[in-house]
Amino acid sequence: MRVASAGHGALAALAAAVLTMGTLQAAEPVAVELVRDGTPQGLSSRARSQIADGLPKLFATCSLNSRDHQQIFASWALGTIWGETEAKDHLRLRFARPVDLRAGRAVVRVQQLLLGLHDPEFPGPDLSRHGEQVVAYVKCSGEGMIRFVCAPDVKAMMPGSYHALCGRLPSLERR
Repeated sequence: MRVASAGHGALAALAAAVLTMGTLQAAEPVAVELVRDGTPQGLSSRARSQIADGLPKLFATCSLNSRDHQQIFASWALGTIWGETEAKDHLRLRFARPVDLRAGRAVVRVQQLLLGLHDPEFPGPDLSRHGEQVVAYVKCSGEGMIRFVCAPDVKAMMPGSYHALCGRLPSLERR
């Protein structure tokens, strides 16, 4: 699909970004960070690209968030959960400016997405932040998460315990 045309470069770039990100108001990530065992990991440009494209799409599959469903998350100390997740293995995507993330039926203003990688069975928690507001997400697509952590260049960076999840892909693809 050709979006660009003479004289409309900025508009074309904006449209291309919206088409590429799908779940976000147009914005380019400024940082993709993977931390394992307390150490930031080097990421190939292809892995950064897969993460920058896939993480917002993954969050878009979540049907509940703490901003719109406060009663469900009433006992969650979200600031504390953010700090604890940040202190352990995690994946973070940062944007230069706040963007609107479409998650389920909600639109949430975010500047960072944070995915915990410390649980040996499955990634999580799924969190976003804009300023001091931390939002948690639940009821996200398990299939989407498996496809995300098993993407070729992402899988190489994930905890080895997640590789067992990739064994489920053939049965998911048969559906």
